[in-house]
Amino acid sequence: MGGDVDATLRDGPRWLRFSPGLEALFEHETSAARARQLIIGGWLAMILYNAFLLTDYLVLPDIFNSAVVVRIGIVTPSTLLFIALLKRGMSPWVREALEAAFTLLAAISVMMLISFSQSPLAAYYHTSLALFILFGNVVIRLRFWYALTTSLAIVVAYIAVLGSHADIAYPVRLINTVTLGSCALFTLFANYILEHDLRHSYLRGLQERVRRAELAASNIELTRLSHSDPLTGIANRRELDRYLKALSETPLYGNVAVIAFDIDHFKPYNDRYGHPAGDHCLTQVALILHGRLARSVDRVARTGGEEFVVLLPGASQAAALVIADGLRQAVEDAAIPHAASPVASVVTLSAGVAQGPSKDAPSAVLARADAALYRAKQAGRNRVSD
Repeated sequence: MGGDVDATLRDGPRWLRFSPGLEALFEHETSAARARQLIIGGWLAMILYNAFLLTDYLVLPDIFNSAVVVRIGIVTPSTLLFIALLKRGMSPWVREALEAAFTLLAAISVMMLISFSQSPLAAYYHTSLALFILFGNVVIRLRFWYALTTSLAIVVAYIAVLGSHADIAYPVRLINTVTLGSCALFTLFANYILEHDLRHSYLRGLQERVRRAELAASNIELTRLSHSDPLTGIANRRELDRYLKALSETPLYGNVAVIAFDIDHFKPYNDRYGHPAGDHCLTQVALILHGRLARSVDRVARTGGEEFVVLLPGASQAAALVIADGLRQAVEDAAIPHAASPVASVVTLSAGVAQGPSKDAPSAVLARADAALYRAKQAGRNRVSD
C-alpha cells in the first residue's frame, strides 16, 4: 500500500482515478462525507428550485400551473427519494450517476417550461440554466467525468431547445449559448482542480498514516529485537533486568526464585564441533528451557555465551529446586552429543537456585543464584545446588 500511494503521489492520479484497490479505499473512507455533502446540497437545491416558482409566476404566467406540477409534483419528490437513498447508502457510481441524472432532470424541466411558454419575457429565463451547471460542477462537485457528461448534455439539450424558438433573435441565441458553454467550461475546469486537489490531499493524508503505521511497526520490532537474544530468540539480559524491575514494583508476587544455568564444558564443545554447531546447541538448550516452563509468568533469558537464567515469580525454594532439576534432566535427555565433555557423553547443565523477595532483585537474588551455580560446578557439574 505504501508503495502504491508514493507512486500515485509522484505521478498524480491518472484521469482522476486511483488504482482499483486505492480507489476502493478512497471511496470507502470518503463516502460518508460525500453523502452528507450531497444531502445538504440536495435540500438547498430543492428549496431554491421551488423558490423559482415566484419568477415563474412573474415571467412565465401562461404556464405557471405546469411549473407547479413539474417543480413540486415531479422534481421535488425525485429529489426527496434521492436524499432518502443517500441516507441508506449506495455504491459510488450509482450515487454519482443519480446525482448527475437529477441535475440534468432539473435543467431539462426548466427548458421544457421555457419551450411551452408564449410569454415575451421567456427569453430572459434562458440564462438561469447556467445555475444548474454551476450547481453540479461547483456546489455539489460531481465527480469530474459525471460533471463533464452532465454539462455537455445540458448544453446540447439547450441548443436543441433553441432550434424550436425561431422567434428568438439569432444574436440573443448566440450570446445565450456562448454564455452557457462558457459557464460549463469554467466550472468544469474548477471541478477538475477541486477533485484533483481532493484526491491529492487524501493521498497525502493516507501516506502520512501509512508511514506512521510503518514507523510504529518498526518501533515495535526494534523493541522486540532489543529485548531478545538474536541467536536463540528468547529474552536477553536487558529483558531480564526489565522483568525483574517490573516484578519488584508489583505487589502480586512477594518473592522470586532464580535459576542460573551454565552449559558444562561448552568451550571444548565449540572446539570439537565448531561454532555453527555450538550456536545450534545453544538454540536447542534455549528451546528446551523455554518449552518446559509451565506458567506464562515464568521467563528464561540468555545472559551470556552459554549462560541462562530462569525466573519463577512467586515460587518457593523447594519448588525452584525441583523445576531446576527437571530442566537439567530434560537437557540431558535430549542427548545432544558432547564427546569432549569429561562429565557425560551428552550436553549437560549445572544449575544454581536462589529465592528471595522481589524487591531484592536483580542484584541480591541473582548473586546468590550465581554463587549456587559456582558450587554446583565445584561439586562435579551436571547437578543443581542452592
